[in-house]
Amino acid sequence: MHKIHVTEGLVLGKRGVGEANTLVSLLTEELGLVRVSARSARFEKSKLRYGLESLTHARYSMVRGKYEWKLTGVESASREFVSATPRLRQRAGKISKLLLRLIHGEEPVPAVYRTVMEGFAALARAPEEAAADAIESVVVLRIIAHLGYLPHMQALSQFIEGEYSVELSAQALRDRALLVRTINESLSATGL
Repeated sequence: MHKIHVTEGLVLGKRGVGEANTLVSLLTEELGLVRVSARSARFEKSKLRYGLESLTHARYSMVRGKYEWKLTGVESASREFVSATPRLRQRAGKISKLLLRLIHGEEPVPAVYRTVMEGFAALARAPEEAAADAIESVVVLRIIAHLGYLPHMQALSQFIEGEYSVELSAQALRDRALLVRTINESLSATGL
């Protein structure tokens, strides 16, 4: 008998497989980035269908099969990021694509999961575009720091630790050129 794993997760992306199946990329706190097969999820009568939209946060039940994870259930689906403004969805989508590019294999990195969830929530609360730009830079900087792609620099330590706040956004806005340059250099050095 297979053990059912129940975990909270965020859908980073999905793609159709075959006639009605879907392969979903889930970012979870306990398992890291997992790719889960959802059987018949593209049928209209599927109960899984509405919990698999990109940027949906929910509680997922899955079973580890011989070759892949298989999705068995979705509960408590939250669409706060899906129903947000188009600009927020666009920013969250770029961050999701970056995560899919940088994370390979199933390795739990709870700090990345928390950073993404807190960052998306801060983006949703951002009062203006400039603040959203700053928050997006801080989220990406924290992600690459948690994954080990960021060199240690004293000037960046204030952006990597602590909570998202108005003060942090203001400081990130002032130092945005440094943040963007550091992010681009770090991503270029990864070769991914």
